[in-house]
Amino acid sequence: MIYLRNFLIIITLSFFFFACNESASSKINPNNKSSIQKESNYAEITFDRVFHDFGMVSEGEIVKTIFKFTNTSENDLYIVDAMGSCGCTVPKYPKNVPIKPGGIGEIEVNFDTNGRPDLQQKMVKVSANTPNGGQLLRIQAFVEPKIN
Repeated sequence: MIYLRNFLIIITLSFFFFACNESASSKINPNNKSSIQKESNYAEITFDRVFHDFGMVSEGEIVKTIFKFTNTSENDLYIVDAMGSCGCTVPKYPKNVPIKPGGIGEIEVNFDTNGRPDLQQKMVKVSANTPNGGQLLRIQAFVEPKIN
């Protein structure tokens, strides 16, 4: 009786382990794109960099940098918005202009240091028709205070 019970347990466990041998990830064909991926109008934006350090600047200066980007997808890229984290950080960008696949563009970021002494870190949120909705760009500067 004990042998029969042990035999049935071994048989049951064997079926369980062999039946689960094929994992779900082995059933996925990487060359098979879903209909959502095929029909999406998403683009991909690739920046030359996402951070710029102005170093030490004097209070009152308006400094600028340019972030260059490339449309690295097969769809047109649209930048719908770019907003600075405060009024002192102003981006200039190609708003709602189609950037063709392989096309390049620029986002100019101006930072007004007036009234902002010491270490300053600001962000620009770029909103675009990408799967994650855009990109964050960061700038920083150490602003040397005015001597009155």
